[in-house]
Amino acid sequence: MKLILMTILFFTACFVEVLALEVKEFEGYNLVTKKEILIKQTKRISVFYFLSASCPCSKSTFDYLNELQRKYPDFQFMGFHSNKAISRGVAETYFSNYEIDFPILLDRKLKFANMFKALKTPHVFVVNNNGDVLYHGGVTNSRFFKNAKSFFLEEALKDIKNGINPKRSHARALGCYIAR
Repeated sequence: MKLILMTILFFTACFVEVLALEVKEFEGYNLVTKKEILIKQTKRISVFYFLSASCPCSKSTFDYLNELQRKYPDFQFMGFHSNKAISRGVAETYFSNYEIDFPILLDRKLKFANMFKALKTPHVFVVNNNGDVLYHGGVTNSRFFKNAKSFFLEEALKDIKNGINPKRSHARALGCYIAR
C-alpha cells in the first residue's frame, strides 16, 4: 500500500503544471489614469492582481495593496480588471472612486486573465524577471480583507525580499469567479 501511494505521489509531483510567463510588456487602457499605456516589466519582481468592479472581495483589498506597494518599492505592481460584462465607462467610474496607486489595465477580452490562468478576483501572481511564477493565489485567507487572519501575499513578498523562495507558493484564491 505504501509503495502504491508513494508511486502516485511521485507521478503527481512530476506532472504538476508550472506557470511561466514570457511577457515583458503589457499594453492597454489604464482605468486609473484613463489613458492607453505600455508598461514594461522593469523590476526584478512583479506583482499582478486580477480585480473586478463587480466584486466586493476585490474592493476590500485596495488599501492593503496600496500599502504593500509602498512597503515593497523594489517590486512592480499592476492590476487587471478582467470582466467582460462591465463596460469601460462603468469600470472607469468605479475605479475613480478609490485611491489606487497602481495601474489597472482593462481586460474585457480576458487576454491577461487567460494568459495567467486567473480564476477569481482577487487573484494574485508574483513573477520574477525570468517569467517564473513564485506565488499565485489569494491575497489572504478571507474573501474580505477585514476578516483575514493569514496574509499570504505579504508573506510571499517578505520571503522574496529576504532572498528566499516563498514558503507557500500557492494559496486558494477566494472571491468572485472570472466569467469566461
